[in-house]
Amino acid sequence: MPIEGQSQRKRDTHQITIVRSSPSDLPDIPPPPPDKPQIERRANTEGRYLLSCGATVYDGKMSQVKGYDPRSKTHWEAWCAWDMSLLSPMPEITLADGQTKLLFFLAASQVDTNRLRRDGSKVVTPAMPQMEDNQFVITQGGENPETAKILSALRDYSVKHHERLLLIRKAREEYQAEADAWHAANPPKPENHTFWLKPHRGSRYLNEGGER
Repeated sequence: MPIEGQSQRKRDTHQITIVRSSPSDLPDIPPPPPDKPQIERRANTEGRYLLSCGATVYDGKMSQVKGYDPRSKTHWEAWCAWDMSLLSPMPEITLADGQTKLLFFLAASQVDTNRLRRDGSKVVTPAMPQMEDNQFVITQGGENPETAKILSALRDYSVKHHERLLLIRKAREEYQAEADAWHAANPPKPENHTFWLKPHRGSRYLNEGGER
């Protein structure tokens, strides 16, 4: 391609070169095809649907959980006396009837109040109900009977597979620590880059400043 202009941008670690070639003499670009008609699909079929939840876990013991039941279109909230974040790797759960399978997605975060106090941060936590281990209290959406079934299934799975879930978490943390150490010891090496621009006829990039 014949070169009509060239410029360089130097950075601390590498250089960027922009090369402008002669404009294309090909025919005008045809307009894009019309969008395909969208087919409305039922995302949630009876007996199998996506359960999306968010959880904030305080000191690894109390979890404030918020979720949405797409079948009844009910938002629910609850306090659970177990570490809900352990269930993050779980792809699905099965309710007590043995038939209803829920695809499961959980976004969880941990709050260590003791560490925050040591760091001098102001600790503000919501009022937590008094509960025994592995109990839960529904604070919103309790009128929907499915809410208790969902929480019961999550609790039962957490209790039954507790040791295995701890091993999975430990393995993930070890892998992440090793990956972080490797990336710290092997940072990416900056490389020079060259961008070739061949503007199409009628493009505002035909001139150096890009004006129309």
